[in-house]
Amino acid sequence: MKTKRIYISVINDLVTDQRVHKVCETIYSNFPEYKITLIGRLKKDSKPVNKRIYKVHRMSLRFEKGFKFYAEYNLRLFFYLLFHRRGVYFSNDLDTLLPNFLMSRLKGSRLIYDSHEYFTEVPELIGREKVRSIWLRIESYILPKLKTMLTVNKTLAKIYSEKYNIPVHVVRNVPKLQGYGTSAHVLNVREKYGIAANGHLLIYQGAVNKDRGLEELIEAFTYLPETYHLLIVGSGDVYQILVEKTMELKLNHIHFTGQIPFSELAAYTIQADLGVSFEKSTNLNYRFALPNKVFDYITSGVPILVSPLTELCAILDKHDVGKLLPSHEPKDIAESIETIFDNQNQLAIWKENTQKAREEYCWENEEKKLISILLPLL
Repeated sequence: MKTKRIYISVINDLVTDQRVHKVCETIYSNFPEYKITLIGRLKKDSKPVNKRIYKVHRMSLRFEKGFKFYAEYNLRLFFYLLFHRRGVYFSNDLDTLLPNFLMSRLKGSRLIYDSHEYFTEVPELIGREKVRSIWLRIESYILPKLKTMLTVNKTLAKIYSEKYNIPVHVVRNVPKLQGYGTSAHVLNVREKYGIAANGHLLIYQGAVNKDRGLEELIEAFTYLPETYHLLIVGSGDVYQILVEKTMELKLNHIHFTGQIPFSELAAYTIQADLGVSFEKSTNLNYRFALPNKVFDYITSGVPILVSPLTELCAILDKHDVGKLLPSHEPKDIAESIETIFDNQNQLAIWKENTQKAREEYCWENEEKKLISILLPLL
């Protein structure tokens, strides 16, 4: 069997990116004639990548953020692909698309594009019209020429399809059910963070960035007794600000873990009592988002308290696994949390409902869609 190649690129450091890892595993298992190279970046504070069944290449860059960072990454990616054998190019998100598109044209190869978010509407670009216009020009030039595009939910698929008159496939970013949580026994979260047996443990996991409602969530804990604990798992732009705010408010029942490799994440999630996702509807990216942490909560059997966003409302309407947040006012957040734990019967019903929902929201189902999309291409 002749070895073929597929280059999968993403701009993060690969440590916490579950989606690209699952895609790589699916290709490895179902298209054995392909040699996979996953390309990301190596930051100064990046943790090692766990051993994987495919090749990983992380580029060490001089710049960590801003225009120079994106320019350097794209230039380095272009030359990496240029000086390696021809293959299929699999681009993840708009910030990796241009070099992949150019290489597919230069070498006459197939291009697959997977948009994990509504990139040109992310909060980091709101109010920065010059920078946003550059990304919009790249998007509007390339997307109408694409033959294969994926995204993470129906709302985004409809937006991209109508805007650029192209077919867009939906493959949701959900956990693999088989083997999920098998590492949970190696860590006792309550013991590690001094949480009493009668304590209530909330978890937030994912990017610790602006407009995620985390500032208000922390303030809400000033209204809650110390039997309530919050675990913030992840890192991001406002991480240090939130740590300092927590210290300033002397909230000893809020705990920060920093970045956790996805292979270890379930050990934390599965021991929580309530999962939160408080993205604000301040930008279209969040308004139409379907955060993968919500699926991690559900798969872990953890009820959810979430913002009333389009896709999250649909999940609650269908499966009744939690409650919508009434507002981002800290007092309202605190009252919602207390109300949930005051009604243990309802909490038990939500927890039971997660067992059915997790059977639908699993990678084993989404993988079948991905394979059917890739079969004509690989």
